[in-house]
Amino acid sequence: MTLLLRTLSIVALALSIASCQSTGSYKITLKDGRQYMCKGKPEFQGKTGYYRYRTFQDRDSLLRADEVLMIEEQDT
Repeated sequence: MTLLLRTLSIVALALSIASCQSTGSYKITLKDGRQYMCKGKPEFQGKTGYYRYRTFQDRDSLLRADEVLMIEEQDT
């Protein structure tokens, strides 16, 4: 039983570490010079023509794709 608990603990720890590393931060720069920081990579919504991203205040937000100049991953 202790071997099972130890194995489950190791798996849970590995999953939690992997989930922390998978979400990087990105900087979105618009054509007019404004910049936005977001958690995780912004997703392009083809039907609407918007980028959807998650703010650091845990809110979803949208930007029109034709306003976006570049999206850069930030070093941690």
